[in-house]
Amino acid sequence: MVASPRSSAWDVADVLTEVAALGEESSKQGVLERLVDLARARTGARFGVALLVGSDGRASHLAHQGMTTGQVAVMPHLPRPVGLVGVVLTGRVLRLEDLRTHPDGVGLPSGHTLMAALLGVPLTHHEEVVGGLYLARPPHQGVFEETDEVLAVALARQAGARISALRHVRQSRELVSVLADPTSRSSTGQPGARAGRPGPSAVVRRLVAAARTTSGLDLAALSSIEGDRQTFTVVETTAAPAATSDTPAAAAAAAAPAPHLLVEGTSISLEEGYCGLVLEGRLPSSVPDVPAHPVLGPMPVTTALGVGAYCGVPVHLPDGSLYGSLCGLGEHATTALSSSQLGGLRAIAELIGAQLAREDREDRDRQARRAAFAPYLGTDRRTVVVQPIVDLRTGTTSGYEALSRFTDGSGAPRRPDLVFAEAHRLEEGIALEQAATTSALALLPRLAPGQYLSVNTSAAGLAHPATFDLLTRALRELTHRPGHAADPSRPRLVVELTEHDQVEDYPALLRVLDGLRRRGLLLAIDDTGAGYASLQHLTRLAPDIVKLDISFVRGIDADPARQAVVHALVTLATDISATLVAEGIENDAELTTLGRLGVTHGQGFHLARPAPPDTHLPTRHIPIHRTSTVDAAAARAAAPSPPQLDGAPLAPPRPRPPAERDHDHPGAR
Repeated sequence: MVASPRSSAWDVADVLTEVAALGEESSKQGVLERLVDLARARTGARFGVALLVGSDGRASHLAHQGMTTGQVAVMPHLPRPVGLVGVVLTGRVLRLEDLRTHPDGVGLPSGHTLMAALLGVPLTHHEEVVGGLYLARPPHQGVFEETDEVLAVALARQAGARISALRHVRQSRELVSVLADPTSRSSTGQPGARAGRPGPSAVVRRLVAAARTTSGLDLAALSSIEGDRQTFTVVETTAAPAATSDTPAAAAAAAAPAPHLLVEGTSISLEEGYCGLVLEGRLPSSVPDVPAHPVLGPMPVTTALGVGAYCGVPVHLPDGSLYGSLCGLGEHATTALSSSQLGGLRAIAELIGAQLAREDREDRDRQARRAAFAPYLGTDRRTVVVQPIVDLRTGTTSGYEALSRFTDGSGAPRRPDLVFAEAHRLEEGIALEQAATTSALALLPRLAPGQYLSVNTSAAGLAHPATFDLLTRALRELTHRPGHAADPSRPRLVVELTEHDQVEDYPALLRVLDGLRRRGLLLAIDDTGAGYASLQHLTRLAPDIVKLDISFVRGIDADPARQAVVHALVTLATDISATLVAEGIENDAELTTLGRLGVTHGQGFHLARPAPPDTHLPTRHIPIHRTSTVDAAAARAAAPSPPQLDGAPLAPPRPRPPAERDHDHPGAR
């Protein structure tokens, strides 16, 4: 036996330092490269290879020294290790004088560097094999000694522990990214949800996707179990490979069954699938070769889906009750999942159970709040009031804006803006708009000739088919009343577009409006100057009526900046042939200033408060007591001068109007 060619005996302290250094590497590749370097230097090996294997049995990372990349590439049956390489991956340590004579040896390709002595050590952590270290020498250059084996085993164990830790870090980061995802909880409406519950949320989907990554299989699925039925509610899979050839072989491969054929909503009996066997304890959590399994291999589902590998763990809710299962399917047979992979799957299943329970509680709470809100969709706690819209030149009532008023269970009034905000939180906003519109449209027959009724809706509400039908029926009834459809004396219908959020699809909104306007609808832009409802609506929707936001009306008599804005809007409205209506006129000074600036129509408490229809309908004239322009100017001249900043007058502070007025303006519907 030829002695080992090591240059000198290794020092224990140095070796311990080098072993500890492996635990400081921050990447798997770094661990392998340092492992090979240290092992070759300490054992005198000519060749060194270290590799990691994934759940599919293939090499996922590889480092080598003493061999070229081309020589490593043609090692027997890589990247799926077999032969002596595969023997080490089963957990065995090999120390051979000549690998060429071993019964498990696989001949190296012609021209490959000759190897004889071999030292193969598995990389392990808690009995889990994550990879292997292989050291070799060419013929006639000595064998590996027992001390070499001890050293290699120590290095391999430290490397295995570090690799396992890095994998856990990666899995933890994936799970944290899932839980930290800002995606909303809203239902996706996917099939397979339990009766009465929304579809799976984005968080649950990301958790299932993390399970697929953890298992390394082609597909991961979450299923619910009720009685003897199993329903797949979430299926996350890798993209099916694209066809690359028109040959018969390629067509046959494309037609072959594969796990990705499993789709959401599929429902089977527990007897037809694998999960029931796992829940009964008759099947392990990981079956690497399903076709060869005595129970799973003959099952029809194995052939139907082309299953090669399977894993599955139960999903329990926090109270211990069974929800279903989390499983993975692979198209090809593979190695069994490691203990860390199964531990990761169980952790994900626990997170899914907790998330499902949380969403179920939120869902029940939402349903309870929607049930409590239901009276507002009817007429028990909702009434209609109207506010006249007045021609400021004549005092004639041109039309009425229909507004909603609400009461709570005790009959006390509730602020309309808060009720509508609550409706939108409960996803009932459009339903409440439609209920309010339905009640308002019933007032159309009570209008005097030439007057119009204005109803409020959002862009989203207007685009809803039910809203379109409501307005279309009302317009049809107006045109069928006595007189020609184009008769200017007939009552008219106006929609006020109340939009404080950006309109995402103007072309779609314009298509809806075009169909309604051809039937006689008039369009008003509400709250002009506030939020997103400003120039975008004016320039893209070509309204018939422009409603000036109350914020530009309050205090306009003492604010030159507001006056300049209103003057510009008067000019704009004239240029686009629209009527400008000032909202929220609350005193004579504001009324006088608006009239001087050319505003022809207005509404507000100073003219008429919102009131039940019987109070205003069919009012034709509103007395207007306007201070003359000369008197208003004299009054302003006699008042103390407002403070100045760089020569520009500042509006004096105005007392805040009563809270009721804050929410009674037209924007409150």
